[in-house]
Amino acid sequence: MTTRTGWLTVAAAALLLGGGSAARALADEKHVVTQKGKSFSATQLSVKVGEVVQFRNDDDVAHNAFSMTRGQAFNTKIQPPGSTADVSFATEGTVEVRCAIHPQMRLTVSVTR
Repeated sequence: MTTRTGWLTVAAAALLLGGGSAARALADEKHVVTQKGKSFSATQLSVKVGEVVQFRNDDDVAHNAFSMTRGQAFNTKIQPPGSTADVSFATEGTVEVRCAIHPQMRLTVSVTR
């Protein structure tokens, strides 16, 4: 068995044995929103229920992404430069995201099924 064939066999077995692993991987998709220049990299984002948004601070100042949206409230706390914070969206709706340090930073996340 060559290395290539071996890898293909392992990959096929993992898919067969994993059952719903592929479906879970899709549900756990991660979207990255960077924070740089005291702004989010997007002003609008669409995600599916269960997906994750990673807030990555690529800036040279701290940030604090948060939402007070009912049913989707979160707070990443202070994020120093170079840090990340993952936020999972569990229910449908529109989530308004802001930075507690820089009020001009705004992001609207649309969560759908």
